[in-house]
Amino acid sequence: MAPFDGGLPKDTRFKGEASEKPIENVAGFLTRVEEYACSAEAGNYILAYRGEPKLYPTYCRPGIFRKPELMENPYFEKNLFDAMRQNRLTGEKSYLENAIDAQHGEFPSRLLDVSYNCLTALYFAVTPFYQLPEDCYDDQDGMVFLFFIDELFSPTAQNIRENYEAIVNRSPGWCQEPIFQKNHKFLDHMKLNPRIIAQQGAFILFQGDEPEDLPPCMYCGIPIPGAAKKAIRGELKRFFGIHTGSIYPEISNLVKELTNRSGYLNAKPYSMGNELSLVLEKLRRELDFYLEYALSQKEEGNEASLWKILAKAERVADSYRRGFIHLIQGKKGHELLWEMEQAVTGFNRQMEEFSDKLAKCGLGKFRWERLAISIAPAPKNSVEKE
Repeated sequence: MAPFDGGLPKDTRFKGEASEKPIENVAGFLTRVEEYACSAEAGNYILAYRGEPKLYPTYCRPGIFRKPELMENPYFEKNLFDAMRQNRLTGEKSYLENAIDAQHGEFPSRLLDVSYNCLTALYFAVTPFYQLPEDCYDDQDGMVFLFFIDELFSPTAQNIRENYEAIVNRSPGWCQEPIFQKNHKFLDHMKLNPRIIAQQGAFILFQGDEPEDLPPCMYCGIPIPGAAKKAIRGELKRFFGIHTGSIYPEISNLVKELTNRSGYLNAKPYSMGNELSLVLEKLRRELDFYLEYALSQKEEGNEASLWKILAKAERVADSYRRGFIHLIQGKKGHELLWEMEQAVTGFNRQMEEFSDKLAKCGLGKFRWERLAISIAPAPKNSVEKE
């Protein structure tokens, strides 16, 4: 995917004074971040950040999807973790912790590094991988991505560990269904190794065999001009002491922060029903995003952009529809599970509600009937009661 191609960057929705100026220094960057942090929308989310030193063709994508190993061998991850254990590069612990060790041991994984510290992300946006010359990308713009997180998963909780075990062992089979690739899960910070501590790091888990792009309602980007990188690196080092291995937060300073995050933690058991509930919640967020965006374009009189946004919303809804149908077809005539029926009912309801919202806002009618999924009646029990 090209940078923000059709991604409707959330930057355009903020009209503050700072958003009109290119970033020249740390102060300008912090002012821009503050615009997001103080916005009404961001107030309902935890913010996390990621810096990339140039505009990659596939940005915000875990390393395992940049190489062919997973496609060539579906058990690549399991084999990798077993080999790491055998060579004492990780311990006899959960596959999720093995994956975190792999990520920071520079092996490919399905985890995407993020940070709770916006200045740490800024450092990575102006500094390449440590084995490269510090100024090798100074002729290219970098990017700091802001993530709007409404739900956390604890890396030590049973639900996410079972989730990761299912991915690696490829069992139960339903966890490989394409619909569940849409469940990008934010894994909270844990002090597993010094690098995570230094970077105040956390992760976004990508499920499935192919990378499902993060929905635009989940993030936005702040461009960092290449011409400003050298000066910003100097400021980060002089005024904030930020460089590799320099950030080690004290436990006593984390009490308030961890207490706040606990209210966002998802501790529900790992099951098909709960995974489908997450899918429906992701759909709701995506549709709300496109509705808000369409309204902003209507207010600005941008008719051409308005219809492109609504067409994009319809394509997104259809991708969920196809995912549900694929899941249902896997039953091959057998009675659908109650969880599937409930999820499909929820999907149809969301389609109708989204259409009603568009109509009330004067944005036309959404063709929700075409997207609705019909469920054949469940087969009756062949044994009649006497």
